[in-house]
Amino acid sequence: MEKTIVADSSSIISLAVNCMSSVLGELGVHIAVTGEIYDEIISRPMNSKRYSLESLRIQKLFTEGVISVEEPDPSIVRDVLETSNSIYRIDKHDLRLIHGGEAAALALMLEKKIDVLLIDERTTRMMVEDPGELCEVLSSQMSRRVFIDVERLAHFKTLVPDVKIIRSCEVAAVAYEKGILSRNLGSTGREVFAAVLYALKFSGCAVSWQEIEDYLRVVG
Repeated sequence: MEKTIVADSSSIISLAVNCMSSVLGELGVHIAVTGEIYDEIISRPMNSKRYSLESLRIQKLFTEGVISVEEPDPSIVRDVLETSNSIYRIDKHDLRLIHGGEAAALALMLEKKIDVLLIDERTTRMMVEDPGELCEVLSSQMSRRVFIDVERLAHFKTLVPDVKIIRSCEVAAVAYEKGILSRNLGSTGREVFAAVLYALKFSGCAVSWQEIEDYLRVVG
């Protein structure tokens, strides 16, 4: 039985703009997205001269059954959205950090008991993996003290427990290990993996230069 993961638009778009969306179809997983994310990656860009080609690449994955649309319970989406956007605050003002598409993806995971989220966007990933570090990053960016509402954070943790976050760079790493990159690109070697990681970073994947160096060191 195929493992199902939930994906946000950010990772799918990062892969598509680098002509790598087909890699998703070779990983042996099923990808679930919400209707809002479908609109972000198919409906809206399909009418754009600049992004219609990427949307056609992604649409092929829906036709092949690699990606499908699943809708979470709206009440769970509201709970995730309201909770996540009331965790961090400056003075008495909540910082709204997560949009509806990301909240719906997290809600779908909760409802379907899916434990892997594919997302390149940094804020949501940090809120799940290291909310304390996110607080420090926000304080630095805004040059003001940001506070955490510990009760809201605790409730958020009950909504999204044990979530594993992966990014398009992790997808690329698996594709490299499986020989998918060399087969698709017609070239082998460490430089192929490096070129893909650089392209994904410049396309919006929140991966640091140090992380890229670590990846390349592991593959030798």
